[in-house]
Amino acid sequence: MRTYEALYIVHPEVEDDEIQTIAAGVEKLVTDNGGAVVRSEIQGKRKLAYEVKRCTEGCYVLLRFQAQPELIQQLEKHFRLAEPIIRSLVVHFDEHTLRLEAEQERRRQAEVQASTASRASGGDDDDEDDDRGRRRYGSRYRDDDDDDDDDRGRRRRPARSAASEDD
Repeated sequence: MRTYEALYIVHPEVEDDEIQTIAAGVEKLVTDNGGAVVRSEIQGKRKLAYEVKRCTEGCYVLLRFQAQPELIQQLEKHFRLAEPIIRSLVVHFDEHTLRLEAEQERRRQAEVQASTASRASGGDDDDEDDDRGRRRYGSRYRDDDDDDDDDRGRRRRPARSAASEDD
């Protein structure tokens, strides 16, 4: 079985309970033909980039599923014949893309765990010290020491007095 993702847009005048029914019908079509639904998500009403069938907005529904390639033709036919569905797209995910997605998810989980552990230990992410003893606030630095460098780490030139210029 292959992994696919179907994104379809439902007409904006369709009620929320009917959108649930349409999504359940698509899921049933997938499961009845030997597929398995991985994730189904109703993303809500959004503005379209361009007008589609005289609509400027629509309700987006995202469905990730696993199925045999023969099911895709049936699914696309269902999308074309269903009047409330104004646009659809079915995409196949290859193994490389799925591995990259899994790796990104693992990294995100590790970052969440690291930030949670940092907060639990009393560390504060906002006041990280850099190499030069300055604290970083957003994209700017504040100089904590009293040496002759400015906030960007450059050396300041000593001011010349008027007496030294006359000599």
